[in-house]
Amino acid sequence: MTAVILAVFYAAMVVAGYVVELVFGAAGLTPTARNALVLESQISWNYTTWLNLTFLALAGLLVWRFFATGSGSMLAMMGGGPPAEEHSGHDHAMSHDAGMGHGH
Repeated sequence: MTAVILAVFYAAMVVAGYVVELVFGAAGLTPTARNALVLESQISWNYTTWLNLTFLALAGLLVWRFFATGSGSMLAMMGGGPPAEEHSGHDHAMSHDAGMGHGH
């Protein structure tokens, strides 16, 4: 089923690309003059560099505080399913539907 969805989406993208190309060509919207200037990219220390470093330091501080306050043990307990005795014989769908107040 995944392969069918992938094939349909890919075909839709290809067809859409050709339609856009044909419509732009017929309307004369395709540029003919190519005067783009391509420059070499280089590392620079501008405001975005300083913002990135500032927020990286802030993120590191928050991660350090999370583990320093003992929350690592809480995180280790998460990620598992409910204990087997609570899960057996429990109708998961019915408990959520009854609490939603839909009246079904």
